[in-house]
Amino acid sequence: MNVLVHLRAAVVAFAALLGASQQTPESFDVVVIHPNHTGERNTQLDLTRPGQFIAVNATARTLLRNAYGLLPFQLAGAPNWDDEDAFDIRAKIDSSDVITQARFKVLLQSLLADRFHLKAHWETRESPVYVLVRDKGEPKITPHADSPGHGMNTRKTATMVNMKGDGVPMQELSTNLANQLGRYVIDQTELKGNYDFVLNWSPDQNSDTNLPSLFTAIREQLGLRLEAQKGPMPVLVIDHIEKPSDN
Repeated sequence: MNVLVHLRAAVVAFAALLGASQQTPESFDVVVIHPNHTGERNTQLDLTRPGQFIAVNATARTLLRNAYGLLPFQLAGAPNWDDEDAFDIRAKIDSSDVITQARFKVLLQSLLADRFHLKAHWETRESPVYVLVRDKGEPKITPHADSPGHGMNTRKTATMVNMKGDGVPMQELSTNLANQLGRYVIDQTELKGNYDFVLNWSPDQNSDTNLPSLFTAIREQLGLRLEAQKGPMPVLVIDHIEKPSDN
């Protein structure tokens, strides 16, 4: 299957997610929003308390990315303040269970529509992309055991990046690589299931380091390869958004 088919399938999936949230709306029962003027750079999104979502120092851009599963370059048309003005949010639903990630996306989309008056639509735009494929030989990644994994963990210094996957599907690896590369990455490895792996590379090849570039590390350490291509990329276009009223 070629990259165009994969990417068009991704566009259909994004559109289906947006359509489903519009057809079966679900909203928080209580939402309290206040501006955050601390000037802090750290943001906290907390879903650990039953029936609650708490955000500290969250911008509209952060909320949009979490609501729609966006990478930074998949958002267009947003105003300047979307990544400058920050808010503290406490939202509740009548439930004794912790809010799942799938339900959280729908609830957050509804919150953005109700309190930020968000109106948006999806577009497919031709864009440079990377395709993640198998290199020669068998992939150098380990199928994960039956016990649940802990996902992705990335540590960075000026001369080293360490990315560790624990029970991670290839789609999640592709998304994390896209974050590192600033370019959409589509999984075309055809590897199913979840995997364990460790990836080490240097973000600065001009520094005094023995670590390879990210592209070389993917080949040597994972047995995979990134290919540069052009293809359609789903983009969420903001038609209208407002700062929420304080309450």
